[in-house]
Amino acid sequence: MRVTRVASFADHMRAPLAWPWFNALLFGVFAASALLLSAIGLNGVMAASVRLRLPEIGVRLALGATASDVRWLVLGEGLRLVLAGAVAGLVMAIGTTRVLRSLLFETEALEPATLLVAVVVLIVAALLATYLPARRAAKVDPLTVLRAE
Repeated sequence: MRVTRVASFADHMRAPLAWPWFNALLFGVFAASALLLSAIGLNGVMAASVRLRLPEIGVRLALGATASDVRWLVLGEGLRLVLAGAVAGLVMAIGTTRVLRSLLFETEALEPATLLVAVVVLIVAALLATYLPARRAAKVDPLTVLRAE
């Protein structure tokens, strides 16, 4: 009998896990892409919202609001949008646990730590995406904005 395939023991042990590992990698790439696209979309929505609200922001600044107040106003609006999306996502994730159970091996479909980490990552990404429009809104010159009206 001839030896046709020579491989180390580690290679033999790795072979049965190649497809599940590839699937996990693919899910990770899709998740990162979705997170990036949602952050870009939220940045665009918040930038458009700030642009539309420039007269209001100018009046607020003229009446005594600080740049920090305006930043927190815009960040709060973005955070409200993300929290609403996170709640809807959690409800859908809980609803799809039966489908997920067939894809998971020796793990729970509703693992609280994983869900918490996912929500925290989403909130951090949203705050980063909302920060640039908030910073731009805080730098608005009230006189320029009010004269443009």
